[in-house]
Amino acid sequence: MAGVDLHIHTVYSDGTFTPEEVVKLAKEKGLIAISITDHDSVAGIEEALKAGERWELEVVPGVEMSTDVGEDEIHILGYYLDWKHKEFLDKLDFLQEVRIKRNEKLLKRLKELGMWIDPRELDRLAPKGVVSRLHIARCMVEKGYVRSIDEAFEEWLNPGKPAYIERIKISPFEVIGLILEAGGIPVLAHPFLSRRDDLIPRLVEAGLEGIEAYHSTHDVKITRHYIEIAHKYDLIVTGGSDCHGEAKDEVLIGKVYVPETVLRELKKFKEKKLERIRDT
Repeated sequence: MAGVDLHIHTVYSDGTFTPEEVVKLAKEKGLIAISITDHDSVAGIEEALKAGERWELEVVPGVEMSTDVGEDEIHILGYYLDWKHKEFLDKLDFLQEVRIKRNEKLLKRLKELGMWIDPRELDRLAPKGVVSRLHIARCMVEKGYVRSIDEAFEEWLNPGKPAYIERIKISPFEVIGLILEAGGIPVLAHPFLSRRDDLIPRLVEAGLEGIEAYHSTHDVKITRHYIEIAHKYDLIVTGGSDCHGEAKDEVLIGKVYVPETVLRELKKFKEKKLERIRDT
């Protein structure tokens, strides 16, 4: 059966593949559709759509946004949004400016801890996107400060660790509203990583419309659990590999089987939303 992958990052955030490379690889692996869901960025969507036409692969416009509830990080995906929506783009610009300032503080902290990283080295790893902690972790590995990306995060970059820099927090409820205003479908990303199932009823009240049940960190039991939750709250089920190219241990495109029916239901939901808008 044909599969899809609705959670992929490119060089426009913290992935290592261009949108065209993502599309080409997905086609080679037999997928029929993908979604580019870069962190706080929609800059790669147009390029991906054009590549999709060339390679005859469907591309769903998407984004992934990082949010916070207390000390917990919650990621929200947005699908089929108007990626040229001014208010939405203004918010993304603000979040990227905040990320740049945070990175400057993080590099200063690492230098104080004896780990000097030249910003130009990070620019090489992030030629099109804003530098993220994953880029910094990769550079730490390259320079021999840590043995692995996991070690970089677990020993230095995660909350409570010596190099962690607090970021300006944005709530998932606000982000859900932003995605809805841009005509998109807000979806809770990799819920098992967040471990905040208790928040799902409140997120649904705020307008959450889907949940990512299929994910590279979800085994069969966990996937089934979130499909059941989706049915309980009448949410769309989505899924994807969360591929970052070669930035992590392996290239994940095609590693998680997400059935074509997932995309079909997502598209049906989108059409119903458009019908409701036309009828009002």
